[in-house]
Amino acid sequence: MTGRPAQRRALLLGCGTFADPSLAQLRSPRRDVDELARVLRDPETGRYAVTAKVDCTSQVARREIEGFFATARVTDSTSLLYLSCHGVQDKNGRLYFAFTDTERDLLGSTGVSAEWVRDCIHSSRSKATVVLVDCCFSGGFIKGMRSRSTGANVETLAQDIPPGTGLAVLTASGDTEASYEDAESQGVRPSYFTAALISGIASGAADRNRDGRITADELYDHIYEEIRRGPSPQRPRRLGTGEGALVVADATPAPGPSSRGAVVAPALVAKGVLGWVSFDGQWIVIGKNGVGHTYKGERRYHVRQLSGVAMRPATRWNHGYIQVILPGVAPAPIARFGAHAGRPPLTDDDSISFAYSANEAVTRIRDAVQDAINGAHSTGRPARRDPGESPVTFPRGAARGRVTLPDALTDASPRSAAEPGPSREAERLRGTSDGARVAATLPFAALDGLVACQFDVVRWLMPWRRHWQHAVDQPSTAPSVPPWLVELAQFVGGHAAPSGTTNSTFSPGPAYLAGFCTGVRTVWSDAAANGLVPADRTTMTWWMAQPADWLRPGSFMAEATIRDITRARRRTRRVKVVRGAGRVALWAVTLALLLMEIAAIAISIEGSWLDGTGKPAADQTPHILGTNLLFGIPLIGLCTLVVLDLKRSRRNASAPVQARTTTPSSSL
Repeated sequence: MTGRPAQRRALLLGCGTFADPSLAQLRSPRRDVDELARVLRDPETGRYAVTAKVDCTSQVARREIEGFFATARVTDSTSLLYLSCHGVQDKNGRLYFAFTDTERDLLGSTGVSAEWVRDCIHSSRSKATVVLVDCCFSGGFIKGMRSRSTGANVETLAQDIPPGTGLAVLTASGDTEASYEDAESQGVRPSYFTAALISGIASGAADRNRDGRITADELYDHIYEEIRRGPSPQRPRRLGTGEGALVVADATPAPGPSSRGAVVAPALVAKGVLGWVSFDGQWIVIGKNGVGHTYKGERRYHVRQLSGVAMRPATRWNHGYIQVILPGVAPAPIARFGAHAGRPPLTDDDSISFAYSANEAVTRIRDAVQDAINGAHSTGRPARRDPGESPVTFPRGAARGRVTLPDALTDASPRSAAEPGPSREAERLRGTSDGARVAATLPFAALDGLVACQFDVVRWLMPWRRHWQHAVDQPSTAPSVPPWLVELAQFVGGHAAPSGTTNSTFSPGPAYLAGFCTGVRTVWSDAAANGLVPADRTTMTWWMAQPADWLRPGSFMAEATIRDITRARRRTRRVKVVRGAGRVALWAVTLALLLMEIAAIAISIEGSWLDGTGKPAADQTPHILGTNLLFGIPLIGLCTLVVLDLKRSRRNASAPVQARTTTPSSSL
């Protein structure tokens, strides 16, 4: 018997923008839908055919929902509906999902009724339906969070549907509780419910029995435990009576021993300032003790969720910090002044500060986490690339900062296994040093392409090597070879240089290449953490197109390097220091002359100028003119400079922020 193969289908609807002023605007629904869609489309875990709509009208939402369930077939393995928006009750307690045109006083015609959604589910031919509801009532009940609750009558979605229908409804909170989104984080993150949902599927942590499948029950258990550990007081619920195990996604087995009797390495723990950080080989936990504006609770990050980790050691006078970096999320900025200078604020969820005594423990955690990130991403599939991609284009679209090393570059490859341990480690360290040096001198246009290839240097250089070969074979028609490519070939040899060139006669070993990739990634992660470069791809694309006349007339930021940006920042700081010292001296001299002029005027009024004998002079006029000219003329000049300085300061303060971000003195 033939027919359409079983598939998984998903409809994701999110809305954070509302015309009705009584409905608060929400930050996370767009992020919720984008991140969940990425996970569900994953060909290894989700394999869903995803339809996503954000900030649509209620009519569009109803059409999408009805069409989604009307086209479902018995051959479909799972139909998943996800809602991230406001949930509004009418006067009779009925639940409606709010979209952009929803009016609280006209819910029947402008909202999407939960009862109507239930009827669509009931009439569907899908044998397994999963509904994920992350809806919200407006209002900020807890500082730093916005209430997201669906209310008790969300049970409408599962009422009157016969047992065994194959329906599971997971809600963000219980009957009388609220669910929350992060309303004050530096970057927009998914809500707490959706973040736990994504982490459970993406990392495979929701596969409780390790059978390679994530069921609705297992997913609910994972979400419940994740939210219980975090700062949100909400408690998710599971509704519906599915027949058997409703499989939501497949689980990617975590690397390492999987037997129950395997010896698990003890967790690394370090004490921080008002908190702690720990790592057990798979999960890094940042906990805070809840002082001031800092919440009390834990945030857990699986190594597969991270693209890197940044750290600055503490000194005897200043605290250090360790900060995890998430793909597509700009890390919290480093404070330049004040008590927290040199580290992110204490309210940053992704970092923890620590004292000098914890340097060694935090360094061990940093090294272990980075090794685990490299290992987790190196076991994944290579990133896709269009076979027809031009060698002179810069790939875009991969998650920034994520490290993916192919098997040929890992120390576990057969070639590297034959090398002695100390020699392999020395090669790796040398590669790390060279990669860090090269990363600081690569133009941002080239470095951005390397980031898009997930720091796989060999794969990134393949089109550039063909470009160089074309330039050698046809020098009259092919574009010239970039100077940075020739310099890079001195380190990676034949991976960058084509046959026939000087550097094509050697190729570094896997250990060196692995270290080289790590060095480049470390420099990039530190630059993103210190605010030298934007961390998200959208801002980075715009940023590289900005003029950089401070570098060369007519150049753009894409032509600059991390070294150029670092030097520009130092130069800007020196200019600020000199200007600050000059301003202080100007004001001090002006004030001194002003006091002298006032004293001279007072003496002139009293007629107390003395002659050579120490007696009051008979003729006071020469003394009055001389002293007033001596102090008055310089004072007028200095006052003019003070006025000009005040005007310049006011003009700089009122300049548009966006215009100032294009220059190194302001964007860095």
